[in-house]
Amino acid sequence: MTSTDRLRETFAGWNPPVSPRIRVVLNVMLVGLVVATALLWVNANFDVYNKPDNAMEPFIDATTYLAAGERLNAGHDLYRLQPGDRPVLEWPGLYSAPLLSPPPIAVLWRPLAAVGWGYVAWVAATWVVLWATILFLVFRAGLWAVFLAAILCHAIGEQLAVGNANAFMPAVYVLLWRFRDRAWIGGLIAVAASIKLAPIAMAGWLIGTRRWRALAATVVTGVVVFVVAGLGAGFHSYVEYLGTLGGNTPTPLSLSGQTDIPWASYALLAGGVLIAIAIGRRYPTASWAIALLASVLGTPALYASGLVSLLALTAPLVGTGRELRFGLGRTAPAEDPATGVAIAPAR
Repeated sequence: MTSTDRLRETFAGWNPPVSPRIRVVLNVMLVGLVVATALLWVNANFDVYNKPDNAMEPFIDATTYLAAGERLNAGHDLYRLQPGDRPVLEWPGLYSAPLLSPPPIAVLWRPLAAVGWGYVAWVAATWVVLWATILFLVFRAGLWAVFLAAILCHAIGEQLAVGNANAFMPAVYVLLWRFRDRAWIGGLIAVAASIKLAPIAMAGWLIGTRRWRALAATVVTGVVVFVVAGLGAGFHSYVEYLGTLGGNTPTPLSLSGQTDIPWASYALLAGGVLIAIAIGRRYPTASWAIALLASVLGTPALYASGLVSLLALTAPLVGTGRELRFGLGRTAPAEDPATGVAIAPAR
């Protein structure tokens, strides 16, 4: 008997199997824990936002996008406020522009800002997509996803309370992994990068794993988004956006903010890309995970709500037999994540 076998036997002695009914009860409690902790943080954020001396308000980031779309619809400047523009949160010392994102997000919001229900539709979509992603991972990736969701409950709660575009990013990263052999995932990377910039680090994974068609799709989609956003916001808006970057200060949560080194976050981003490229052929899963970490952490504009994308790190565990089980019958066999073929149990 090997040392590994002895370790497994010892662990099995500490962790005896439970009855199907107890297993179902425990799994329901785990799901309830994930949902309850996140909603408690949502409520805590709303309590803070609604205080009279707080300039923030619920879904503050969605309001910022709405204001940007309204400015474009009115023919006003995107990165400067004019009389009659919707007020946005000002944070002296941290940033100076009324929008911190590149022009594509404002162009996306032009039709949403033109209809009365656009704002509500966006907020509802952030909740539906983020919760669907969380619960999908919790149910299908099991305890690791539960553990990670519990750690990130504050980030989840803040994200649900602000309505930022980052609410869609965990789903994007899960789709990148699930359909990793499809060329069109490059389009997802390009769209994500056009809004948040840092997700371009996922191109390092594409290069490292020789996914050339997906990389080509990234480039083509990026060009299309650039042109469409330029037509919708004016190509000069790109120059104006670059001009706002000098007035931004790294957030305290970012690596640049933690170290007081302005370029530290960018170094993390670049380092993650290079590592993802270097190990891609031999360790494709690790390459994807490192690129994901670089995409999330490699930005000087890192807020707690942005950490929700780390939930997608459990995507490779989906389909490996770690799912939470709620049936009272026999356990379904695990599947090989690469082929989808059932894995025969050890005898």
